[in-house]
Amino acid sequence: MKNMTNKLWDLVKFSVFTFPFSVLISCDQQEIESPDSMKDTPITIASAGVAELTTRVITDDNKLEGIMNEESAHMGVFVTGGSADKYNATNMHWQHDGDHWDCTKTVLFEGASSQQKIYAYSPFFFDSTGSIAVNASEQTDWLVATATDLTSSVVNLTMTHALTKLVLKPTFGTELTSQTITSVKVEGMYASGTLNVSDNTWSDLPEANTILAMANNELLVIPMESCTSLPITITMEDARVFKTTVNLATVDNKLEAGTQYNIALQIGQDKVTLGDITASPWGYAAGGVLETE
Repeated sequence: MKNMTNKLWDLVKFSVFTFPFSVLISCDQQEIESPDSMKDTPITIASAGVAELTTRVITDDNKLEGIMNEESAHMGVFVTGGSADKYNATNMHWQHDGDHWDCTKTVLFEGASSQQKIYAYSPFFFDSTGSIAVNASEQTDWLVATATDLTSSVVNLTMTHALTKLVLKPTFGTELTSQTITSVKVEGMYASGTLNVSDNTWSDLPEANTILAMANNELLVIPMESCTSLPITITMEDARVFKTTVNLATVDNKLEAGTQYNIALQIGQDKVTLGDITASPWGYAAGGVLETE
Protein backbone atom coordinates (compact mmCIF):
# COMPACT_ATOMS: atom_id res chain seq x y z
CA MET A 1 0.00 0.00 0.00
CA LYS A 2 2.84 2.37 0.87
CA ASN A 3 4.50 1.70 -2.51
CA MET A 4 1.23 2.44 -4.29
CA THR A 5 0.91 5.77 -2.43
CA ASN A 6 4.46 6.79 -3.32
CA LYS A 7 3.85 6.05 -7.00
CA LEU A 8 0.68 8.13 -7.01
CA TRP A 9 2.52 11.05 -5.35
CA ASP A 10 5.34 10.84 -7.88
CA LEU A 11 2.81 10.98 -10.70
CA VAL A 12 1.13 14.07 -9.20
CA LYS A 13 4.49 15.83 -8.80
CA PHE A 14 5.42 15.03 -12.40
CA SER A 15 2.12 16.38 -13.68
CA VAL A 16 2.30 19.58 -11.61
CA PHE A 17 5.88 20.47 -12.58
CA THR A 18 5.57 19.60 -16.27
CA PHE A 19 2.23 21.30 -16.89
CA PRO A 20 3.67 24.87 -17.20
CA PHE A 21 6.25 23.66 -19.72
CA SER A 22 3.48 21.98 -21.74
CA VAL A 23 1.60 25.26 -21.83
CA LEU A 24 4.69 27.20 -22.95
CA ILE A 25 5.46 24.73 -25.71
CA SER A 26 1.87 24.85 -26.89
CA CYS A 27 1.89 28.67 -27.00
CA ASP A 28 5.19 28.77 -28.91
CA GLN A 29 3.90 26.33 -31.48
CA GLN A 30 0.75 28.36 -31.90
CA GLU A 31 2.76 31.55 -32.56
CA ILE A 32 4.96 29.81 -35.11
CA GLU A 33 2.01 28.28 -36.91
CA SER A 34 -0.14 31.43 -36.91
CA PRO A 35 -1.16 32.53 -40.44
CA ASP A 36 0.54 35.43 -42.22
CA SER A 37 -2.19 38.03 -41.90
CA MET A 38 -0.76 40.29 -44.63
CA LYS A 39 -0.30 37.60 -47.28
CA ASP A 40 -2.09 38.42 -50.54
CA THR A 41 -3.02 41.92 -49.43
CA PRO A 42 -2.45 44.79 -51.90
CA ILE A 43 0.84 46.67 -51.61
CA THR A 44 0.37 50.30 -50.61
CA ILE A 45 2.87 53.20 -50.48
CA ALA A 46 2.69 54.96 -47.12
CA SER A 47 5.51 57.47 -47.76
CA ALA A 48 8.51 58.24 -49.93
CA GLY A 49 11.13 60.22 -48.02
CA VAL A 50 13.99 62.16 -49.55
CA ALA A 51 16.66 64.49 -48.21
CA GLU A 52 15.68 67.68 -50.03
CA LEU A 53 13.29 68.76 -52.77
CA THR A 54 14.23 72.30 -53.77
CA THR A 55 13.87 71.55 -57.49
CA ARG A 56 10.42 69.99 -57.07
CA VAL A 57 6.88 71.04 -56.25
CA ILE A 58 7.08 71.51 -52.49
CA THR A 59 5.26 73.11 -49.61
CA ASP A 60 6.86 75.50 -47.14
CA ASP A 61 8.10 72.61 -44.99
CA ASN A 62 9.90 70.85 -47.89
CA LYS A 63 7.24 68.20 -48.54
CA LEU A 64 6.01 67.16 -51.95
CA GLU A 65 2.34 66.64 -51.22
CA GLY A 66 0.70 66.13 -54.57
CA ILE A 67 -1.32 68.54 -56.67
CA MET A 68 -0.03 72.11 -56.58
CA ASN A 69 -0.19 74.63 -59.43
CA GLU A 70 -1.48 71.87 -61.73
CA GLU A 71 1.53 69.66 -60.99
CA SER A 72 1.46 66.44 -58.99
CA ALA A 73 3.91 64.11 -57.30
CA HIS A 74 4.22 60.86 -59.18
CA MET A 75 6.65 57.94 -59.39
CA GLY A 76 7.23 54.59 -61.07
CA VAL A 77 7.40 51.49 -58.87
CA PHE A 78 8.79 48.02 -59.64
CA VAL A 79 8.12 44.83 -57.66
CA THR A 80 10.21 41.79 -58.55
CA GLY A 81 10.98 38.32 -57.18
CA GLY A 82 7.40 37.13 -56.71
CA SER A 83 6.43 33.54 -57.55
CA ALA A 84 3.47 34.57 -59.75
CA ASP A 85 2.38 37.51 -61.88
CA LYS A 86 0.09 38.87 -59.15
CA TYR A 87 3.17 39.41 -56.97
CA ASN A 88 5.20 41.33 -59.58
CA ALA A 89 4.84 44.69 -61.30
CA THR A 90 6.72 46.75 -63.87
CA ASN A 91 6.62 50.54 -63.81
CA MET A 92 3.44 50.97 -61.76
CA HIS A 93 2.31 54.59 -61.92
CA TRP A 94 1.78 55.89 -58.38
CA GLN A 95 0.41 59.41 -57.96
CA HIS A 96 -0.19 61.52 -54.88
CA ASP A 97 -3.70 63.01 -54.93
CA GLY A 98 -3.05 65.58 -52.23
CA ASP A 99 -3.88 63.15 -49.45
CA HIS A 100 -2.26 59.77 -50.15
CA TRP A 101 -0.44 57.72 -52.78
CA ASP A 102 -2.71 55.86 -55.21
CA CYS A 103 -2.28 53.48 -58.15
CA THR A 104 -4.76 52.00 -60.62
CA LYS A 105 -2.91 48.68 -60.71
CA THR A 106 -2.87 46.17 -57.84
CA VAL A 107 0.08 43.97 -56.89
CA LEU A 108 -0.01 41.67 -53.87
CA PHE A 109 2.37 41.04 -51.00
CA GLU A 110 3.37 37.37 -51.08
CA GLY A 111 3.95 37.07 -47.36
CA ALA A 112 6.66 37.39 -44.76
CA SER A 113 8.77 34.66 -46.37
CA SER A 114 8.54 36.11 -49.88
CA GLN A 115 11.50 36.96 -52.10
CA GLN A 116 9.91 40.16 -53.37
CA LYS A 117 11.91 43.37 -53.77
CA ILE A 118 10.65 46.88 -54.45
CA TYR A 119 12.34 49.89 -56.05
CA ALA A 120 11.13 53.19 -57.47
CA TYR A 121 12.00 56.42 -59.26
CA SER A 122 10.52 59.88 -59.73
CA PRO A 123 9.33 61.66 -61.83
CA PHE A 124 7.34 58.99 -63.67
CA PHE A 125 7.42 58.31 -67.39
CA PHE A 126 5.53 55.59 -69.23
CA ASP A 127 8.28 53.78 -71.14
CA SER A 128 10.61 52.96 -68.25
CA THR A 129 11.87 49.41 -67.91
CA GLY A 130 13.96 50.21 -64.86
CA SER A 131 16.62 52.13 -66.79
CA ILE A 132 16.31 55.83 -67.58
CA ALA A 133 18.04 57.62 -70.46
CA VAL A 134 19.14 60.88 -68.86
CA ASN A 135 19.98 64.02 -70.82
CA ALA A 136 22.06 66.24 -68.55
CA SER A 137 20.97 69.47 -70.24
CA GLU A 138 17.33 68.85 -69.21
CA GLN A 139 18.31 69.32 -65.53
CA THR A 140 15.71 66.84 -64.24
CA ASP A 141 16.20 66.04 -60.57
CA TRP A 142 15.86 62.24 -60.71
CA LEU A 143 15.06 60.49 -57.44
CA VAL A 144 15.49 56.76 -56.85
CA ALA A 145 14.71 54.26 -54.12
CA THR A 146 17.01 51.28 -54.65
CA ALA A 147 15.83 47.67 -54.40
CA THR A 148 14.96 46.53 -50.89
CA ASP A 149 13.24 43.43 -49.52
CA LEU A 150 9.47 43.61 -49.10
CA THR A 151 8.60 42.70 -45.51
CA SER A 152 5.11 44.17 -45.40
CA SER A 153 2.30 45.20 -47.72
CA VAL A 154 2.63 48.76 -46.36
CA VAL A 155 5.78 50.32 -47.80
CA ASN A 156 7.84 53.35 -46.74
CA LEU A 157 10.30 54.20 -49.50
CA THR A 158 13.59 56.01 -48.93
CA MET A 159 14.55 58.01 -52.00
CA THR A 160 17.80 59.75 -52.86
CA HIS A 161 19.00 62.12 -55.57
CA ALA A 162 20.60 60.23 -58.45
CA LEU A 163 22.49 63.26 -59.74
CA THR A 164 25.19 65.51 -58.26
CA LYS A 165 24.56 69.15 -57.40
CA LEU A 166 27.16 71.89 -58.00
CA VAL A 167 26.59 75.22 -56.23
CA LEU A 168 28.64 78.35 -56.88
CA LYS A 169 29.11 80.57 -53.81
CA PRO A 170 30.52 83.87 -55.13
CA THR A 171 31.59 86.95 -53.21
CA PHE A 172 32.55 90.25 -54.81
CA GLY A 173 35.28 92.78 -54.34
CA THR A 174 34.23 96.22 -53.12
CA GLU A 175 35.89 97.82 -56.13
CA LEU A 176 33.37 96.28 -58.56
CA THR A 177 30.81 98.54 -60.21
CA SER A 178 28.73 95.52 -61.29
CA GLN A 179 28.19 92.40 -59.20
CA THR A 180 25.79 90.66 -61.56
CA ILE A 181 26.75 87.29 -63.10
CA THR A 182 25.01 86.62 -66.40
CA SER A 183 26.30 83.09 -67.01
CA VAL A 184 28.39 80.30 -65.46
CA LYS A 185 29.50 77.39 -67.61
CA VAL A 186 31.17 74.19 -66.42
CA GLU A 187 33.27 72.08 -68.77
CA GLY A 188 34.15 68.38 -68.84
CA MET A 189 30.76 66.98 -67.87
CA TYR A 190 28.80 63.97 -69.18
CA ALA A 191 26.14 64.93 -71.72
CA SER A 192 24.04 61.84 -71.07
CA GLY A 193 23.92 58.43 -69.43
CA THR A 194 21.65 55.57 -68.41
CA LEU A 195 20.44 55.55 -64.82
CA ASN A 196 19.78 52.06 -63.46
CA VAL A 197 17.08 52.52 -60.83
CA SER A 198 17.39 49.26 -58.88
CA ASP A 199 20.93 50.01 -57.66
CA ASN A 200 21.37 53.73 -58.51
CA THR A 201 24.26 53.11 -60.90
CA TRP A 202 25.11 54.61 -64.30
CA SER A 203 26.01 53.05 -67.64
CA ASP A 204 26.37 54.08 -71.30
CA LEU A 205 28.44 57.11 -70.31
CA PRO A 206 30.14 58.97 -73.18
CA GLU A 207 33.38 60.93 -73.00
CA ALA A 208 33.12 63.71 -70.43
CA ASN A 209 33.58 66.71 -72.74
CA THR A 210 30.29 68.59 -72.51
CA ILE A 211 29.80 72.20 -71.35
CA LEU A 212 26.75 72.75 -69.13
CA ALA A 213 25.32 76.09 -67.98
CA MET A 214 24.34 76.85 -64.40
CA ALA A 215 21.01 78.41 -63.50
CA ASN A 216 20.93 80.64 -60.41
CA ASN A 217 24.50 79.46 -59.69
CA GLU A 218 23.39 75.80 -59.48
CA LEU A 219 23.88 72.83 -61.79
CA LEU A 220 22.84 69.17 -61.72
CA VAL A 221 25.40 66.83 -63.29
CA ILE A 222 25.77 63.11 -63.83
CA PRO A 223 28.07 61.66 -61.12
CA MET A 224 31.71 61.06 -62.03
CA GLU A 225 33.83 58.36 -60.38
CA SER A 226 36.98 60.20 -61.42
CA CYS A 227 37.15 63.96 -61.89
CA THR A 228 40.24 65.92 -60.89
CA SER A 229 39.11 69.43 -61.84
CA LEU A 230 36.23 71.63 -63.02
CA PRO A 231 37.02 74.30 -65.65
CA ILE A 232 34.57 77.18 -65.09
CA THR A 233 33.82 80.25 -67.21
CA ILE A 234 32.05 83.20 -65.58
CA THR A 235 30.57 86.03 -67.62
CA MET A 236 29.64 89.28 -65.90
CA GLU A 237 26.93 91.79 -66.80
CA ASP A 238 29.55 94.26 -68.02
CA ALA A 239 30.87 91.60 -70.49
CA ARG A 240 33.98 90.74 -68.49
CA VAL A 241 34.83 87.03 -68.71
CA PHE A 242 36.74 85.08 -66.05
CA LYS A 243 38.10 81.56 -66.46
CA THR A 244 39.27 79.41 -63.59
CA THR A 245 39.78 75.74 -62.74
CA VAL A 246 38.50 74.19 -59.54
CA ASN A 247 40.76 71.46 -58.12
CA LEU A 248 38.77 68.55 -56.68
CA ALA A 249 41.57 66.94 -54.65
CA THR A 250 39.98 68.02 -51.36
CA VAL A 251 36.81 66.06 -52.26
CA ASP A 252 38.64 62.89 -53.38
CA ASN A 253 38.65 63.76 -57.10
CA LYS A 254 35.10 62.61 -57.74
CA LEU A 255 31.52 63.83 -57.97
CA GLU A 256 29.20 61.53 -56.03
CA ALA A 257 25.47 61.01 -56.48
CA GLY A 258 23.26 62.67 -53.89
CA THR A 259 26.05 65.05 -52.89
CA GLN A 260 26.15 68.84 -53.06
CA TYR A 261 29.51 70.48 -53.87
CA ASN A 262 29.82 74.09 -52.75
CA ILE A 263 32.38 76.10 -54.70
CA ALA A 264 33.50 79.33 -53.01
CA LEU A 265 35.24 82.04 -55.00
CA GLN A 266 35.76 85.80 -54.98
CA ILE A 267 35.34 87.90 -58.09
CA GLY A 268 37.52 90.98 -58.26
CA GLN A 269 38.03 93.72 -60.81
CA ASP A 270 40.33 91.67 -63.00
CA LYS A 271 40.60 88.19 -61.49
CA VAL A 272 38.83 85.36 -59.71
CA THR A 273 40.27 83.94 -56.48
CA LEU A 274 39.21 80.41 -55.59
CA GLY A 275 38.20 79.55 -52.05
CA ASP A 276 37.28 76.20 -50.53
CA ILE A 277 35.26 73.47 -52.19
CA THR A 278 33.22 71.40 -49.78
CA ALA A 279 31.00 68.34 -50.15
CA SER A 280 27.94 67.56 -48.07
CA PRO A 281 24.80 65.43 -48.38
CA TRP A 282 22.43 67.18 -50.77
CA GLY A 283 20.18 69.34 -48.65
CA TYR A 284 21.19 67.58 -45.42
CA ALA A 285 19.74 70.39 -43.29
CA ALA A 286 16.33 70.47 -44.94
CA GLY A 287 14.88 67.03 -44.26
CA GLY A 288 12.05 66.93 -46.79
CA VAL A 289 9.57 64.14 -47.55
CA LEU A 290 8.15 63.23 -50.94
CA GLU A 291 4.72 63.03 -49.35
CA THR A 292 3.02 63.81 -46.11
CA GLU A 293 0.58 61.65 -44.24
